[in-house]
Amino acid sequence: MVVSLRQIAMLTGVGLALLPGVAGRAALGQVQPIAAVVESLSYEEVDGGGVLHLKVSGSVPAFSCTVPAPGARDLVIEVPGASTQLPDRLDLKNRVVPEASVEKGLGGGSGVRLRFVVGQGSLVRIEQSERGLLLRFARSTSTEAAEYRVGTGDKIEINVFGHDDLSKIVEVRADGTINYPLIGDLHVAGNTVAEIDGEITRILGKDYLVDPQVSVDVREYQSQWVTIVGEVRTPGKYVLKRNMRVIDVLAEAGGATKEAGSQILITRPSDEGPPRQIMVDRDRLLSRNDQDSNILLQHRDIVAVAEKEVFYIRGEVTKPGAYLLESGMTVLKAVTLAGGFTQYANRKQVDVLRAGGNGVQKKVTINMKAIEDGKKEDWPIHADDTIIVPRRIF
Repeated sequence: MVVSLRQIAMLTGVGLALLPGVAGRAALGQVQPIAAVVESLSYEEVDGGGVLHLKVSGSVPAFSCTVPAPGARDLVIEVPGASTQLPDRLDLKNRVVPEASVEKGLGGGSGVRLRFVVGQGSLVRIEQSERGLLLRFARSTSTEAAEYRVGTGDKIEINVFGHDDLSKIVEVRADGTINYPLIGDLHVAGNTVAEIDGEITRILGKDYLVDPQVSVDVREYQSQWVTIVGEVRTPGKYVLKRNMRVIDVLAEAGGATKEAGSQILITRPSDEGPPRQIMVDRDRLLSRNDQDSNILLQHRDIVAVAEKEVFYIRGEVTKPGAYLLESGMTVLKAVTLAGGFTQYANRKQVDVLRAGGNGVQKKVTINMKAIEDGKKEDWPIHADDTIIVPRRIF
């Protein structure tokens, strides 16, 4: 769908007289030479989406906008009479509008065509500023969020391209309905955002608008919840918010206690079979280089933060006792943590006791002298292992 500046003004109810430097040319259909330069493109993240800034020096000339058809991803802005020094391709470094291509000299003459790849978002409206154009986008839901079924108390955002008066944030009432301009009461509880989008598009297109461009997203989740238990400051049930992930619910619960271990277990109930369990390493979760551990949560998930695991060391070490099991713990590191060997320690026959299946305890004898000399690899320690350093016989 191609939308001219005049059409945008008509759709949004903004008079052309409010768009200085453009009204006369658009109204008369005249193309006059304008010394306009498309100087830069930049993207700014805002709540619920983003704004693409198209900076143009001088007055913004008449332009056209081609809105992506259903299933398409290209949004095209054509600015006749303008020039630019922008490169042919730009990485905009975001997921809503990740990249753009620039074509110069339309039809062999002057003019600029900007082609944007629309990713996880949709165009809501175009605004003219003193320094160019502002393209406002709403961020689309993720795959998981797209399958979410709206419930009582949820707030959903509805945008209709070119119609600011129809762009609203509405709350799902106790009877499962919302109140929306032109339509009135509409039952949405139990529907996905795609189903709500389709119904609003159908009604508006049938009785009120020509080819309405509608986007629907969940703004606030209030009808669904997750539970967090274990070593957190405030365990309990929490509202499942928009795109809530493991680290978000940890923050909601006040963070982990000093007794928290490295393991986080997520139990995901299923109506069709046994629950699914997902193990997350807390150290990896907090690492900026491993965001795959920051799992998107779903309704009824149970997040359990385990307490720190321990191991034991006895015998000829300076400080025998129980110690917290840290990531990457080995026998040599454990001995060092316990203050090192005493002068009577038998370093060649250190025993590690480990619980096996059916309550059977296994024993491994390790030559620590060979490990210290670099002749053998160090031995990893597991939770509840007991290290016994015997006294040597003179």
